[in-house]
Amino acid sequence: MTTVELSKLEDLKNALQTVKEALDEYDKTKSLTIRDGAIQRFEYTCELVWKTLKEHIESLGQNARNNPKDTFRVAADQELIADPQVWFDFLINRNLASHLYDNKAIDKVFSDLPKFITETEKVISAIEKQP
Repeated sequence: MTTVELSKLEDLKNALQTVKEALDEYDKTKSLTIRDGAIQRFEYTCELVWKTLKEHIESLGQNARNNPKDTFRVAADQELIADPQVWFDFLINRNLASHLYDNKAIDKVFSDLPKFITETEKVISAIEKQP
């Protein structure tokens, strides 16, 4: 892995940790401000997953294209993720997150955060196992 890739992977790990911390804090306080912060942290972490995968795929000599859906498809082909549809759903959530005035959207995005954490941990592990 290149130094740039290692740096981006470290950034992803740190970003994911902030999502975990926000969820833990929400479990303690049930604060709506903390919940909204967790969603915002999800947004930038989701973006970072895509960009990290894109960079890693390109380092393997593959074309990851310039949009998230194509990158997730190639990531599945490279066995970095199991199912691109899971990530397509996270992309939908990322877009929903910009509508935080809609309680249904908030509830949907927030309820999927534990799954997002699990899937992101799998991505990190898969990247670390590859050259």
